[in-house]
Amino acid sequence: MFRAFPVLFLSVLSLVAGCDDDCEGPWCACYAGRCDYVCGDDCAPGCTGASDCNATCGDDCRYSCLSGPNCLVECGDRCNAVCQSTSTCHASCGAACTYECKNVNDCAPEVGPGSTVRCESVGNCNVTCHGACRVECPNTGNCNVHCASSSATQCSDGRFVCDQAC
Repeated sequence: MFRAFPVLFLSVLSLVAGCDDDCEGPWCACYAGRCDYVCGDDCAPGCTGASDCNATCGDDCRYSCLSGPNCLVECGDRCNAVCQSTSTCHASCGAACTYECKNVNDCAPEVGPGSTVRCESVGNCNVTCHGACRVECPNTGNCNVHCASSSATQCSDGRFVCDQAC
């Protein structure tokens, strides 16, 4: 009951203040150009042009943040996060996630085992892998891969891996 109160409050606030078209999908509260999603499994929060696009979702989440300054998602397993043409894109997800960050200044995903990360045409890509993962950084300034239990290995094709062979 009490956990639902912030979502209910923000939903009512968005109706009173007026929610613009920057916020797409269910379980979204918009205010002052900011979108905050709280949803369960198998949801698809997304923003286009919002000043902040924040999402907390469960497993099988499909998150997208386009053309806004700040993107943040926390999700469970099998999450798919896409950020494009933003300033920052931070993500935290469980196992078997896919994270794509393109034309962004600062990408910072923290991913679980079996995940894939792609940072393309970004200034900084700082990845933390908790288990086996694969990281690609084409046309990226700094590509820093941190493995929880070992050092990252750079493969002959330029990608990085943690806890697995190239």
